[in-house]
Amino acid sequence: MRPPALRGAFETARPPPATAFWGRDKSLLRHMGWLDVVIFFGWVLSTTMPFGWAQPLRYLAAAYFCGATVLLARQTMPTALRAWPTFIIPIMCIVSATWAPYANEAIRKGLLLALTSMVAIYVASRLSGRQILTVFFAAETIAALLTVVQPNVMGGAWTGIFGQKNFLAVHMFILFTCAIALVLDKEANRWIRLAALVMLPISMYAIFMAKSATTTLQLIGAGAALVGHAFLWKPASRVKHMRTFILLAMSVLVLAAALVVFGLLQFDAGGSLLEALGKDSTLTGRTYLWETAERVMEENPWTGVGAEGFWRPEYGVANSITEYFHFERYVRFSFHNSYLENGVSFGYAGYWATVFLAGWALVSIFMIWLHNQTITNAAFLMLGAMIIIRSTAEIDLAQEFAGTAVLLFIGALRRDKPAPAPHAPTLKAPGPRRGRPSPPTSLTPQPTPPQGQS
Repeated sequence: MRPPALRGAFETARPPPATAFWGRDKSLLRHMGWLDVVIFFGWVLSTTMPFGWAQPLRYLAAAYFCGATVLLARQTMPTALRAWPTFIIPIMCIVSATWAPYANEAIRKGLLLALTSMVAIYVASRLSGRQILTVFFAAETIAALLTVVQPNVMGGAWTGIFGQKNFLAVHMFILFTCAIALVLDKEANRWIRLAALVMLPISMYAIFMAKSATTTLQLIGAGAALVGHAFLWKPASRVKHMRTFILLAMSVLVLAAALVVFGLLQFDAGGSLLEALGKDSTLTGRTYLWETAERVMEENPWTGVGAEGFWRPEYGVANSITEYFHFERYVRFSFHNSYLENGVSFGYAGYWATVFLAGWALVSIFMIWLHNQTITNAAFLMLGAMIIIRSTAEIDLAQEFAGTAVLLFIGALRRDKPAPAPHAPTLKAPGPRRGRPSPPTSLTPQPTPPQGQS
């Protein structure tokens, strides 16, 4: 008699998968999660606090992010490919070294701008949106508390630890937006939500004391938008076509108000806005800077003056600007406009490259919110809109290691999975009573009678 074939063990055996070594990578990803949050907090703190001791932290953190990006390339590479617009300006910096006054400074700035993009790539790949908002909230909370302790009043306005009221206002706006988003996020930690609730009035008070009318208007708009998103827009999804009705109603109200104000009342929007913002017709000298930048761009339309080629003591036009603002010696300025700043350095190509970068970032953030309309994505949309508006009066998109630019890039590079669609609850049939068999039904299988019996 032949012995039975031992096929069971061989049939059930499977060869090890070809990607068995991935287990080590997954373990590394799991253990590096807490370290990512700590390092990113140190980086945000170094870009938020205007202290000299904090500057080395940003370079150490940037080195960590670059090394971890290479180490975890399979997770970060898709984000890096999507981030190609953020490398246009760094490449222009490095290329402009061929005609810039000092090639080493142009290359250095290009590398630092590339490191700025690497920070955004790694954080967007590794941290969730809630974690990112929490980190910014924690860093800006420290800045707010230090400002309350030492407000440093200049000209009747708070400047805090930043020395300028506009810088204080923008940091407090970031704190306000992160705080209100965490308060309205039901899935956030309850202690973090409580801390955010405490910091909300503090951030609002700091913005009012900074006397920045522009940021105050942004505060009102962002606050109304986020509260409306949580209590009006999200519940409206339960009623068919309710969101369409809300959009139409808001459009009609805005058009009717514009018709009354500008058509019937002949309202002077420009003059009233300047008066409300406390500005003169030159916007405290900004129009002079912008006219100078446009003139320099016309003189060097194709190449510009090169990275770090304009704001130098030996450059005559730069010295004339310092004399215009009544400085006795040369002081490094900026054109107070990200697009003109890059336009002077790289010509019209740099100007339009910055316009493209800002448009790409804002559209990307909007599309992320459109696919997953959570309060976190709405907060990133508000922050992105604020940074784009700010870029018309500051050089955030032309400056290396700018915290606002990194926040904008992170918002554009994030990829949140859409929330699952709500389903109706599944009704379960009542189970049998304990100790008593359930009565047979038509769906209960019946025993088959033996052949010959009916």
